[in-house]
Amino acid sequence: MATEEVVEIETYTDKNDQLVDILHNQVKDNTCLRISDQQFSIDRRETPAYSKLLAISNVYGYIVAGTPKGLSVFMSKDAREELLKGTSKGTNTAVALKARKEIDLAQHGRITHVGVSADELSVLVATVKGNILVFSAASLVSQGSSTPIKTVSVGKEIRDMCPNPKDLPTTAAVVTVAGDLVVIDMVAGTVTTIVASSTAKVLCVCWSPKGKQLVCGDSSGTLTQRTPNDGTIKRTVTALTNDNHIPDRAAVLAVQWIDQHTYFAVYGQLPEDAFAAGCGGGGSASDDDEFEDNATAAYVITRADKKSPLEWIYIEDPCSAMMCPGRYPGFHFASISDWGPSAQNIVIMSGAGSDATLTIGEAATDKTDDGAADPLSLDWAQWDIDGSMAVMPLSALATEDSSDTFPLGLAVDFTGHQDLPPVVDDGGRVKPVPILWILNTDACLLAYHVSNIYEMSRGGRSKLMVDAVKQLPGASPKTSFATGTAFGGAFGSKTSETPKAGAFASASTATPSFASASSGFGASSGF
Repeated sequence: MATEEVVEIETYTDKNDQLVDILHNQVKDNTCLRISDQQFSIDRRETPAYSKLLAISNVYGYIVAGTPKGLSVFMSKDAREELLKGTSKGTNTAVALKARKEIDLAQHGRITHVGVSADELSVLVATVKGNILVFSAASLVSQGSSTPIKTVSVGKEIRDMCPNPKDLPTTAAVVTVAGDLVVIDMVAGTVTTIVASSTAKVLCVCWSPKGKQLVCGDSSGTLTQRTPNDGTIKRTVTALTNDNHIPDRAAVLAVQWIDQHTYFAVYGQLPEDAFAAGCGGGGSASDDDEFEDNATAAYVITRADKKSPLEWIYIEDPCSAMMCPGRYPGFHFASISDWGPSAQNIVIMSGAGSDATLTIGEAATDKTDDGAADPLSLDWAQWDIDGSMAVMPLSALATEDSSDTFPLGLAVDFTGHQDLPPVVDDGGRVKPVPILWILNTDACLLAYHVSNIYEMSRGGRSKLMVDAVKQLPGASPKTSFATGTAFGGAFGSKTSETPKAGAFASASTATPSFASASSGFGASSGF
């Protein structure tokens, strides 16, 4: 294995100002969309704090959400239309989404994570039993099929699941509750250990934007960039030691790899029994008070190029679990990599026990002589959008006293076609904007327009907007796992660090096996 490269820390910045306005306004005021007849429990043993239960396909226009008993599947167009047509009865109205398919997966155990493959033809579902179920998206959307086309077992409860976004489409990175980092291959059915829990306790993982490398955060507060085939360490970033924002004994609780030279990381203290199965993220059986004093700190960690020193940009109040300490330490993210020249990167986050969202971004701080955003002035900072941010409402379904709701997943929809009202005086209607969907513990979806007022006032729109979604292939689509190249074909069951015998169960196939394939992993450069 390669020698670790320890990156020296040179600069630290505390920034919370931005000239560009990014606003979140509800698609329909005081209205949410109910996607299941059953609410979620907020008890972390019933609904783990690390659950991530919402995924979207912007290529084919479908949304998959976890429910207490399985999945709810529907088209994003239907969700937007039914939300807008629903009759609001005042504050906090829940409109039932009729055009949905609810799929009972109770026989597989509780659902903890939902994701889509790189080509968006397959849906990945993680269960509390430590299995990854792979479904044909077309079969889910058209038939509501409850039969996976593949099942791979990692043998341990799953804390995090991250499907590869591009270059290795048959793979997903998985973090176990015990602290292992593995990469699963859906063609070969292999489980490749990248980091064994006996050597480091991994808590979170994210692929590079191109899907060629991984970054993981562990209980020591260290970020490690690794290759996905054998775990070779490419870069190590240790937590700041001279900063009073990071608490003592801080772990990396969450990480996002934003661009080639930029991470976003959340640091905080771990609860007791954080690595014990069945605890939903740690802590004792019933006492939420133990979480109340846990401090968190978030940073954009960036540099201009590979030879430049790192800059740490402090982000204030990263959606702590103040409203529901028992939901600590889970976090959710959604990203927009282009909202016009003035906002090159936007990250929206929320905490599993928070009632608010946080928006950070890399945006222009100055203009050119003709009023356009100056690309040389791009800088990272936090947007202060109090009064115009996505928030968790009180329960729309409470039968007695109103109760708080909390997020279970975020996703950005780029397929909307509805023009919006003018954003400047005497202006015309503006082009469609991205929509942020939030799944909450009511099993309801909240919908917010993500508006860049500067670009909208100039007639601009996000380059990520989709003019027309594609038709999903038929009931038996050629999924990425049937036609793609197999990551596991090259690596087999090779492990970079071997766990104890029996740590991972062998993979099983629930339906006829996929077509054979060979490895597509190469040594190409870039991230």
